[in-house]
Amino acid sequence: MEEAKSGTNVFLFMCIVCLTMHHPSFASYEGQSADPKKAVVGQIIISGNKVTKQRVILNELVFSYGDTIMVNKIGEAIKNSRNNLLNTSLFNFVSITYAKRDNNELIFHVKVDERWYWWAFPIFEYADRNFSSFLESKDWSRVNYGVYLKRDNFRGRKERLKMRVRVGYATQVSLLFDSPEYRRKTGWGVEFNVVAKNQLSYRTIDNRPEFILFDEGMAQYQYNSGIYYAYRSDFYQRHNLKLSHFAYNVNDSVIGLNPNYLTEGDSELQFLTLGYSYNYDRRDSKAYPLKGRKVTLELQKHGLGVLTNKLDDLSFGVQVQEYIELSRLFHYGATFEGVASTSDHLPYILKSGIGYDSFINGYELYVIDGTKRALLQNRMLFTLLEPRVKNIGFMPLSQFAKIHYAFYLKAYFDMGYAWLDSPDVSNTLANDLQYGYGLGIDMVTFYDKVVSFNYSFNKLGQHGFFMHINLDF
Repeated sequence: MEEAKSGTNVFLFMCIVCLTMHHPSFASYEGQSADPKKAVVGQIIISGNKVTKQRVILNELVFSYGDTIMVNKIGEAIKNSRNNLLNTSLFNFVSITYAKRDNNELIFHVKVDERWYWWAFPIFEYADRNFSSFLESKDWSRVNYGVYLKRDNFRGRKERLKMRVRVGYATQVSLLFDSPEYRRKTGWGVEFNVVAKNQLSYRTIDNRPEFILFDEGMAQYQYNSGIYYAYRSDFYQRHNLKLSHFAYNVNDSVIGLNPNYLTEGDSELQFLTLGYSYNYDRRDSKAYPLKGRKVTLELQKHGLGVLTNKLDDLSFGVQVQEYIELSRLFHYGATFEGVASTSDHLPYILKSGIGYDSFINGYELYVIDGTKRALLQNRMLFTLLEPRVKNIGFMPLSQFAKIHYAFYLKAYFDMGYAWLDSPDVSNTLANDLQYGYGLGIDMVTFYDKVVSFNYSFNKLGQHGFFMHINLDF
């Protein structure tokens, strides 16, 4: 099936469908359904995909050539297919329309507006855990700058190429290739990363990371590489198996200040990690979900007895997200996550806890180290401005000429607990239930960007304004 052009005029589109119904350039299905409540998918016309291969788009449709669909389920099939395509992060806009012939044969038209896939721009970013902690520290030595190159949808197959070169707080060179849908249901990827730091967080005091800065030499060299294999069992379930290698070389002064930074006073550490993850995702949007559910299970074995016998830990993690539409304007969302390690004495570099990848609103300035953690986040949303589309007439690039945006008012309540064996006496937040709550406004716009403005309170009686921006590309 070759790429077909589409117009904006509905009548013209219907004429094209009728004229090409038996044209060899369009894949078609000759069967028909005798049951008026059922229809057969006879054609799928795809347009707008200048880069993306058609099989990548067909992969995300819940219907295919020759399928029989209940007529009253066509709308649901279109909605699910559109959400699947948008969640690939390959397209800014997707529309799916259909026509039905007298013999109950369906002709679907899938029109996509592709995103900009080449990214090459200078890096200027904060290295702190979040934007609020950077504003609080005002430490410009923890700023990274450099160059970032990225190619999304490489070869039109949903593949990604990434390269980062950073200097500043961390000197870094990283490479990544990701092919998530190599054989429709299987994928693979490799990564390589080298980081050198002359400043690093080496311990936690008063519930905050404490940093050490070296005027000469480096505080730490880190090398890691990995390879993974992925399997997509259906539209919404994915399995991932990954083998990673990590190597750390740390300045002796760091080990003198924290002998448990690595293992047992060592200044060098190498180990392998084998990880498996399962992901079930039925959310309506990956960037800002309002309905649906996501379940993630992770199992990781740190130390396989090959490069070292000093590290032996098995960790298990679970995350469940639930989003419910209460009405057109009101939505509720909840996220629960838990992580547990079999070892109670992990190196400092492996103690995650709360405040790193996950945080409690109102505790942005703190970290709560732990080998086990549980976290529950709740939010109630009111739609201030439903998603709108705006055309920017002066923009020459079509991928940026049309944007969408929406605003939501939210009320939230979070609680969390991190378990740590024998924490420093100054780290009072560990082994104690913490909670935070507040009000905020979220702005959601194109390229999966979300900006949050929150005013939060915590159990300590503290309150303040916090800002969050998801800058990850």
